[in-house]
Amino acid sequence: MTRTLAVFVVFAAVGFVAYQMLTGGATEPTEDVVAAIESGATVVDVRTDDEWAGGHVAGATHANVFDDGFEQRMASLDRTEPVYLYCASGARSGRAAAVLEGMGFERVVNAGGFNDLVAAGAPVER
Repeated sequence: MTRTLAVFVVFAAVGFVAYQMLTGGATEPTEDVVAAIESGATVVDVRTDDEWAGGHVAGATHANVFDDGFEQRMASLDRTEPVYLYCASGARSGRAAAVLEGMGFERVVNAGGFNDLVAAGAPVER
């Protein structure tokens, strides 16, 4: 029984670490994230074209993280200013955050999922 519990704890810890690595540590959007978005922070929607067309955070830039030109599009952003990334769930924006950090961006925030941002009060364009 103790051995089974120990194995479970190890797998749970590994799962948690893997989730943090894959999602960039995305959590529910906070009031601070929504306030930054509303005040004109740099926001990047890394979802597909169809997802973007269905609605997006007002003022966001669209750059699908899986497009070949993603890094080139991001290179035009100021690396010293915070960049807020979102997708549908936080997973793709976590990957995009890792790319931006690798490019030397100083403050990259995985803002999580679009629906969570909307529920938290982020302005939307359709």
